[in-house]
Amino acid sequence: MNGIAGRVAVVTGAGRGIGAATARALAEAGCRVVLAARTREQIERQAAELAAGGHAAKAVVCDVTDEPSVTALAREAADLGQVVVLVNNAGAAESMPLARTSLDAWNRLLAVNATGAFLCTRAFLPGMLERKWGRIVNVASTAGLRGGKYFAAYAASKHALLGLTRSVAAEVAGTGVTVNAVCPNFVDTAMTAEAVDRIMTKTGRSREGALAAALDSAGQRRLITPAEVAAAVVAFATDTTGRNGESTVLEGNDTTGGRFALINPEELGAPRGWNNGLLARASGRTLFIAGQTARDASGRVPAADFVTQFDRALGNVLAVLREAGGGPGDVGRFTIYVTDVAEYRASLKPLGKVYRNQMGRHYPAMALVEVASLVDPQAKVEIEATALVD
Repeated sequence: MNGIAGRVAVVTGAGRGIGAATARALAEAGCRVVLAARTREQIERQAAELAAGGHAAKAVVCDVTDEPSVTALAREAADLGQVVVLVNNAGAAESMPLARTSLDAWNRLLAVNATGAFLCTRAFLPGMLERKWGRIVNVASTAGLRGGKYFAAYAASKHALLGLTRSVAAEVAGTGVTVNAVCPNFVDTAMTAEAVDRIMTKTGRSREGALAAALDSAGQRRLITPAEVAAAVVAFATDTTGRNGESTVLEGNDTTGGRFALINPEELGAPRGWNNGLLARASGRTLFIAGQTARDASGRVPAADFVTQFDRALGNVLAVLREAGGGPGDVGRFTIYVTDVAEYRASLKPLGKVYRNQMGRHYPAMALVEVASLVDPQAKVEIEATALVD
């Protein structure tokens, strides 16, 4: 497995966006997760969703810029077990010319983006050193590597965070504790949406034009997904090679982003650690549809009989297909995973009716696979597909 399974991870700024995605990814990697943020409602909702999926999760209200609040976070996290992973994700962003940057704005960004990580690292590092194992991952930004126009305060705060990362990494070298950073370009989060709104207001551009301008300013082809940042964080958290003082840069201009379009229908909710579909932009526009269970938009699989779950799972597959501009007749292959083949065979007649209702008389190649269990504890069936979209 890995050194974090069954142990505790703390994620700050975990109420939404990158923090929420990272908390889920760490939970799926086996961690008991403490979700920290200032907004109680957000982190309690995220913790409840994780708990509903069978994960151990705890919400703790914390202002990372306040030393007593961080001390209380460390105390409450310890109640869940040994903290071996700390993700300093809490952050804030503002953009404005330097001449219009107030001292309050400057201090606010430094406090959240740099001082908050300092306070949290100082609070959790001693326990990691005592146990001779720990992983600290700081969510920085490409702005912390190269700066940029109209966000001097933000870039300075992220430069400070990278300086903290490298300095603490040097201090803990050889102890079993590592400190690393993830530096993404623009990520598909509410923070980026707010930046796009500001561009629209100032320039009169459409939302698409404003987003294109933001991406162009960073030399970026596409928005990075929170799940991609979360995956980079988990890679550092589970690393066994001793990488220390390093930064993973996510540019959003990689070849995968150029070759594939992400397909994520709104009715399926935000994807959790993957994308629902990848549409190849060339070579026949092949659409790979990730395994779909009977999840609703909240990400949960409601308790239901096998036929009802099959109906919903197949509907979710077709929702991805429709989003890509295809239809049932474009499916070339189904792979159906079930936890009980006998239950599947006993339900063939009602399953056939459900299938024909959604797929008509189109019967692609199919494979049936029996598995011990599925990722969703309530799931009895999962369907993945490959389609050719005109």
